[in-house]
Amino acid sequence: MNQAPAGARAAIFEDDLPLRDALVLFLRVKGWTVDTFGSGEESAGVANWDDFTVVICDNSLPREDGLSVLRRVREASDKVVTVLIAGHSGGDLSARAESAGVDRILFKPISTMELVESLGALTGNRSGRRSMALASPH
Repeated sequence: MNQAPAGARAAIFEDDLPLRDALVLFLRVKGWTVDTFGSGEESAGVANWDDFTVVICDNSLPREDGLSVLRRVREASDKVVTVLIAGHSGGDLSARAESAGVDRILFKPISTMELVESLGALTGNRSGRRSMALASPH
C-alpha cells in the first residue's frame, strides 16, 4: 500500500506528541485523513467508529490503557481495523489483545514499512472481522 485507500480515515491515540506528530505526517503524506487523541477520554465525542478505516492506539495512555480503548472501539464497530502499539510483548499481551478484538500489534520502535504493510493488508479486507495476525516483537 503506497497510498491510502480512497476515503481512508485514521484515528491515532498517542500521548507522546513527537511520535503522534510523526505518525500524522507520515499517514497524511500517504493520503490518509487523520484525527488524533491524546487519551481515551478525548474520543468521547466520536459518534460513529465506522467512519474510520483504522484506529491506531498506543497501549500506554494516561488513565486508560490502549486495550481498553480498542475494546470500546471494537464493541462499537466490527468493521474498523484496530492496531495496538506496544513497547514490549511481555506477559499475556497477545491473549489480552485478541480478547479485545485487536487486529494487529506493532512494537516500538515502529517501522514505517511495517506500518504501511500492516495497514495495506488489514484494510484490503473491510467486510467484517479479520482474523488476528500479530506482528513479532523486534
